[in-house]
Amino acid sequence: MRVFVMKKYSIFLVSLLLLVPGFGCTQDISAKIQSMKTAYAGSGSIVALDGSSIVISPKMPNPVCGLLMNKEGKTGWAYYSFPLSSITVPLNEVDESLIVDDRVFTDPNVADHYKPGDVGETTLVIVSGMPGKQFHTLIYDREKYAQLGPGPHSSHEYGQASDDTMAFGLTFSDPEAAHIFELALKEAVIMAKQKISTQARR
Repeated sequence: MRVFVMKKYSIFLVSLLLLVPGFGCTQDISAKIQSMKTAYAGSGSIVALDGSSIVISPKMPNPVCGLLMNKEGKTGWAYYSFPLSSITVPLNEVDESLIVDDRVFTDPNVADHYKPGDVGETTLVIVSGMPGKQFHTLIYDREKYAQLGPGPHSSHEYGQASDDTMAFGLTFSDPEAAHIFELALKEAVIMAKQKISTQARR
């Protein structure tokens, strides 16, 4: 099974994104970050760096996501991996119109027993940066990580390295949690941009 990793296929992620409407802000950014923390607790952790940036640390190892695609009239499976140790996200650099989700399969044998109409058990939330912006990430080697026994392990053992990407994906086993996360992130992004705009006018 060929798995496409994040660095080479962040452009593909952007191509999947659809425009979605923004909405007003009713709470402060810290409250929205707390909502994101709670919603993401089953998939990883979120730490607020300051009032306008967060660090997302997905649980490791990350799942391989299978997506049924139709290209040039032919249907086939594509598999994507997001081997992220952490992502630093300045909220004002996120494009809130390009935060979307899709249902994906994490069963490596899904192609063998898929039936038309089946829906993926995992929700993949795709986040994209504003034009020209990239997110700083720490990625790891999935194969090295898979060969390790019980931890703890040093980052060197699983090949952790710095990287930058213009889009990334987060997985949620609970679709409702994914929905809550998306809404909170969109509102936090709008608030962060409004804050900067207000400061610039002073």
